[in-house]
Amino acid sequence: MADEQMMKPEDRDAVLAAVVAKDPDSFIATIGPNGLFAPMPPEIAGLGLRPIDGESSMLGLIVDEDHRLVIDTWYQLLAEGAASCMVRLNAAPDSTARMHLVDATHRFGVHVAVISGSGLSADLTVLPELVRPRMVTMVKNPTSVVTEVGPEIGPLLGWEPAELVGQRTLELVHPGDQQRAIASWMDMLGTPNGSARRVRLRHLHRDGHTVWFEVTNHNHLADPENPRVVAEMLDISDEMAAQEAVRAAEQLMRRLTETIPLAILQVTHEGRVSFLNERAAQQLKAQTGDVLSEAVLELTEPADRPLVARALAGVLTGQDTDFEYGRREPGAGNRRIRANLRALTGDAGAVTGAIVCLADVTEEALLREKLWRQATFDALTGCHNRAATMAALEEALGGTDRHAGTAVIFLDLNAFKPINDRYGHAAGDLLLSQVAVSLRGAVPPGAIVGRIGGDEFVAVCRDVAGREHADRIGADLLAALSAARVRIGGNTLVPQASLGVAWSRYGENDPDELMARADAAMYAVKRARGGRDRSIESLLLT
Repeated sequence: MADEQMMKPEDRDAVLAAVVAKDPDSFIATIGPNGLFAPMPPEIAGLGLRPIDGESSMLGLIVDEDHRLVIDTWYQLLAEGAASCMVRLNAAPDSTARMHLVDATHRFGVHVAVISGSGLSADLTVLPELVRPRMVTMVKNPTSVVTEVGPEIGPLLGWEPAELVGQRTLELVHPGDQQRAIASWMDMLGTPNGSARRVRLRHLHRDGHTVWFEVTNHNHLADPENPRVVAEMLDISDEMAAQEAVRAAEQLMRRLTETIPLAILQVTHEGRVSFLNERAAQQLKAQTGDVLSEAVLELTEPADRPLVARALAGVLTGQDTDFEYGRREPGAGNRRIRANLRALTGDAGAVTGAIVCLADVTEEALLREKLWRQATFDALTGCHNRAATMAALEEALGGTDRHAGTAVIFLDLNAFKPINDRYGHAAGDLLLSQVAVSLRGAVPPGAIVGRIGGDEFVAVCRDVAGREHADRIGADLLAALSAARVRIGGNTLVPQASLGVAWSRYGENDPDELMARADAAMYAVKRARGGRDRSIESLLLT
């Protein structure tokens, strides 16, 4: 970005003043360096134009066909300090309006966008794009007739839930995808109860346009009280549109993604920095002419240096790549950085250099970690939740890492309900937490402990040689519980449980089947004990 192309600050001030004075009914917004709307400074709000509010971007106001023009105008603004183009607004697609962009960062810290035109009536409202739901749950009977559907179906497909109850779901599927929908349904019918099948299908909106869904059909047809199929329908229209756009206009999509990172560098085919913006210079302590790999690796966490080195070398041979790595920040701790590397080629196809975009995603990484933990672990006990336990069991039974076999050990705590009834739920929570600690300390390396119900725990153990080995692990778990002591209501309790063991060779069993066998074995033990383990007194330390 050559300095001589940029308008002087006073010239930009004059352009903004002229644009504002020309049409007092114009709309105005302020934009941050990332291209998204930013809070409007009081000085801008005081200009008297109609403000555009909301956490959105200019692309959310403009018809899709004009998005590329808006992006090109944004690049011109960054290079020259002011730019304008004619666009059509979603709120008035039959009329054209002029969009002015002025760099006012020297005065207000933001870019200013002004939309004006004779076709914009005084009562026109310009709003950013609305956020609509992406998922809806639909319940179907054994013949795929809708019996229940969530209210999200309205914004997704334009139908009221009551209008779809009693309708065959195939009628909502695009004719071109109906055969695939039928094949997926028939495949699901042959799966065990509780299993699921996933398929991507086009559906028809009430107004006739196409909406892509990823449909996950959960088979509950063997439920004697309520045979049904529960479908989770995730709107993937944006993903499919993006894939199509990549195929049709890969260069456009690349330019769009490259506007997101905040630190941007260009390197020669030798790997030396030929351009970097101010943020990149600050983050990497680099300058033009430096070897990029040296500047990046100096601040990279040691464990990530091989990954970063391979990626930087690979992009100079034409290998585009995206990855995350850790960067040491003196005085500020470690940060998580997302890197987008894109090779640049000449007319003959030879690599001439690369563009490197770096964005600090530390907060995003922390949020991902938090969400992963919430989705994986039980908040009370720290054990795996039911879904994560079943996923671990499925991987143990059929993952790529072959081993001797898998043991499932199912434990149901004795006298848990009487403890809750007599001492309260806080006492029950204390008991569950102590049991979880004891079980996790007793399972073999590589095993996981899951809490799959109120007082039910499951241990999933890999590389177990046979049933005798599995039984020994079960005995170890009971011994660990017997060694534990929990002080509740002035009494010392020794946790006890009924335990069932099931074992399978690698690759031979279905997760639900193996879990059911362990569950059945546990209940057989419980029945054999009769009522001897149902009272609190059976747990008291004597």
